[in-house]
Amino acid sequence: MKLVTQLRLALLLMLLLGLCGAALQLWNAHQSRIHIKRINLSHTIYEGYLVLESHTYQLFKQYGDAIIIGDANQRASKNALIEQIDGDVKSIRSLISSKVELVGAEADSELATLTTIEETVSNLITRLDQFSPTGSGELSSDWERLSSLLNDEIDGNFRELIRSALAEELTDVEKTGDTVDRAIVVQQWVTLLFALTAIVAAGLVLAMLNRRITTPINTLVTGVRRFGEGHDSYRISLPGGDELAEIASSFNVMASKVEVKNQTLASEKQRLQIAVEERTQQLSVMVGDLKRIDTSRKNMIADVSHELRTPLTIIKGEADIALRGGVKEVSVYCDALERTREAANHTARLVDDLLFVARTEAGEVRLKLADIDLCVVAREAHAMFGSAAELCIDTPMALTRGDAGRIRQALIVLLDNARHHGGGDIQLQLGNTAGGFYFSVEDTGPGMTDEEKSQAFERFYRGSNAAERYGDGAGLGLPVAQSIARAHGGTITLRDRLGGGLIAALWLPGKLGVEQSDQEKSR
Repeated sequence: MKLVTQLRLALLLMLLLGLCGAALQLWNAHQSRIHIKRINLSHTIYEGYLVLESHTYQLFKQYGDAIIIGDANQRASKNALIEQIDGDVKSIRSLISSKVELVGAEADSELATLTTIEETVSNLITRLDQFSPTGSGELSSDWERLSSLLNDEIDGNFRELIRSALAEELTDVEKTGDTVDRAIVVQQWVTLLFALTAIVAAGLVLAMLNRRITTPINTLVTGVRRFGEGHDSYRISLPGGDELAEIASSFNVMASKVEVKNQTLASEKQRLQIAVEERTQQLSVMVGDLKRIDTSRKNMIADVSHELRTPLTIIKGEADIALRGGVKEVSVYCDALERTREAANHTARLVDDLLFVARTEAGEVRLKLADIDLCVVAREAHAMFGSAAELCIDTPMALTRGDAGRIRQALIVLLDNARHHGGGDIQLQLGNTAGGFYFSVEDTGPGMTDEEKSQAFERFYRGSNAAERYGDGAGLGLPVAQSIARAHGGTITLRDRLGGGLIAALWLPGKLGVEQSDQEKSR
């Protein structure tokens, strides 16, 4: 018999034992869960009866007080207790129904007991209403009948019903506990039987392993160890035709091939070392980029805090001034509110610009896209900016798809930067270019250094020229304009103007280019 066949038979035997044991454990666990759930239900029902007993005796006490003292102002509290008693009964009935579903008709007697208690409580309430001023009061002077009702039926019969129900639940708990104890004893004996069977089976398997596997495997291990120590010429010799002998033969073939490939591995190792060094350099560059990004994030947070502090300080200061001292004239409050609104508007614009830039970087920008003519947008931006700039349109029509309001906002930013940071002569030009259209805003100012151009589109960056000539800016104009351009598939570039000054160029794709880009995105 083949070694694999013997192992399969042994494993099959162990598997059958394991499956039988597992099935038995699952069945025992299932029964244990049922018993535990039954015990928990019985405890809960027991507690429910205690609550029901408490509420009913509170109700009977209120009836007794109303009858004896003559207090007729307890109707609301009685009704509330009656509703609580109804709720207690419904809760107990639901729990007993769950127990019936769990154990079957064995728990039907508990439903009958609950029904008897419910009917008894209802009957007692009806009869007490005949004595109570909050009820009909028909028998208010029949003290003998009232005494019999209170002593015999409430303190006697009703109390006995409640005690019987509680005793029934305790009995059920004890009965279930005994069942669990018996099940545990049976489980212990069955576990012991399975353990003895497993020990015998393991002994038989070990004997077979010692005879058919241990010695050949030791021979194989010795050969593998010698080969691993560098004895490439060592070969394993095992007699017979079983699987272990075949392994020895395959090992010998493998050893011959490994001996040939060692030289190849040495060259591959050298190549991998070179690749690892190159990759390490790349990772170092990436780590540096991540550090710069983290530094930029920290700087942005600090800049946002700084930019928001000024308008918030203005708002707080205006409020403090308006509230300081006694009552002032309306004009004083109006002036304070006007300055507060201006500071709040500045803060809102700052937050809106930051949100737009962040959404663009996250790819979540929201644009109101439509077919537009950039010539119209250029004229609108020029009109909003005023006559300080010269408008030059070199194309009769510039059709594209985009958000006219956002593009106009970007142009206003470029024009406003030229007015505050450039010279007195400003020109806005619209023309055709490869695959789209371009806007250029030229000024005759001092221009920007190469370092300032490389940092101009960073949030809150303000060049030396801006700091000297325009102190109210937040450094978000160009980043917002660049975000608008990129959201439309375009870009903004800065370059020096011949003769001095700066040219800010906004490029946008034409309508055909936009449609092709949308098709590529959909694919």
